[in-house]
Amino acid sequence: MTYTRPRTGVYATVNGVEYKCNDYPRDDQVLLLSREAENPDPRLFTRDEANQLWTALVPVDQCERLADVTTRADYRGNRCQVLSIAPNGDVGLYFLGDDKSVAEKDGFIQVDPGTWAKTVNIHDLRTYHEQHADLRYERWWRKHHPGQ
Repeated sequence: MTYTRPRTGVYATVNGVEYKCNDYPRDDQVLLLSREAENPDPRLFTRDEANQLWTALVPVDQCERLADVTTRADYRGNRCQVLSIAPNGDVGLYFLGDDKSVAEKDGFIQVDPGTWAKTVNIHDLRTYHEQHADLRYERWWRKHHPGQ
């Protein structure tokens, strides 16, 4: 499987294999997607010819792992979300800090209320990493702590 960096979105692990999902779980199910040439798991996937991909609707409980993935980096000491990385090294960022005056001072431009963006060179980034939010945690908590 090949990855496009930065990874962003919901990813599920089913039968030991990680797949991209089309969105967050709905009705306790997730829709897995695969753009592989061959069916990645004939027990799960069917072909969606219109979109040229394989899809599988699976119950959340069948997922060994389910995570919302965003890519983060530090720019000039500011925590940012990485939106895109161009082949020439240009990186699109969203400012994630609380002090918006710092965003403006560091050259971010307000694109929507509360949203500040900037394009920088990849060499100006520090601590580049993926952040994973466990989408099964709440379900696990309720199972192990009923009534709380």
